[in-house]
Amino acid sequence: MLKDLLKKQQPVVYQALENACRNNRVSNAYLFSGPYGTIKHEAAILLAESIFCEKKEGLACEECNTCRRVREGTYGDLIILDGSKKPVSKDDVDSIQERFSRTALENSEGRRVYIIENAETASASAQNSMLKFLEEPGRGVTAILTTDNAARLLPTIISRCTILPFVPQPSEVYEETAKEAGIGAEDAYLISHLVRKSDEIVDFYESEEYKRALGMFRQYLNLDGMPRDELLVDYDTSWRFSSGDSAKKSNITLLNAFSDLLLLYGHDVIQHDAKGPKWYHDAVMNTKMNEHDAAELIMIVSEQKDKINRFNDLNLLMAETFRRLEDLNHERNI
Repeated sequence: MLKDLLKKQQPVVYQALENACRNNRVSNAYLFSGPYGTIKHEAAILLAESIFCEKKEGLACEECNTCRRVREGTYGDLIILDGSKKPVSKDDVDSIQERFSRTALENSEGRRVYIIENAETASASAQNSMLKFLEEPGRGVTAILTTDNAARLLPTIISRCTILPFVPQPSEVYEETAKEAGIGAEDAYLISHLVRKSDEIVDFYESEEYKRALGMFRQYLNLDGMPRDELLVDYDTSWRFSSGDSAKKSNITLLNAFSDLLLLYGHDVIQHDAKGPKWYHDAVMNTKMNEHDAAELIMIVSEQKDKINRFNDLNLLMAETFRRLEDLNHERNI
């Protein structure tokens, strides 16, 4: 059940929502904020179920017909916008306002709920319209926003919401899941720092995106006879996906994985310790990079990784990334 999953992975959020529902103190607006992979979507659905649930005893029963229909997205007084599939537009937000300006379609108490997932993808005009709706929501309307990056939302939107932070699961949880799925201990260490959903681990391990990200990472470490100085050229000619409708999505996955490997490398250099494959352990232990250099690497990669999305030119972004990394490497003779 969703509430069991929430209680296990996000106990603070679970308790806050349980108290709010049991004491009839559900806010007009919530912001579920936390990194990709945390169960913000599941929590948003659970809260919507709880608002509409026929039994009205704390969090949703998850068994009644209304709860089932909320999960299936067929309940008449629930609207869900998914900003991860397309940017949320002003028209999308205005449409919610127009629809909710009328009486509830099904709920006898006049309750209506809208969920905007990945709200940070909303345009400036959409966010301004969203803000107006949050300021004047209408009786019985509850907003549930989710975001992987709250810094991309207007501060005034954040200030209108009850903020519930979602914390990532420790990498050890994913590492153990990978081992239980039959992935070797060395690969499980690397995979556990790239995947943030347990049910995606095996598919990602077997994916072409992972294999290419690993190849790029090994080239960055000057392994396999492929010099790091040629990584940008090789990315364009060998590593990136260049055809098919899903090429951009695959490239986003590839570059996120490559970035996460670099972040792991920087972290392990600072710790001067590493698990995983022998080649990786040796690269960490034998590097010329000091703690300050590793911190600079982490800062560069973090800034560039934040720009990896379907709305940016990935080739230009990676050219900028490799230039910044090479500047660091040449300046410090790493």
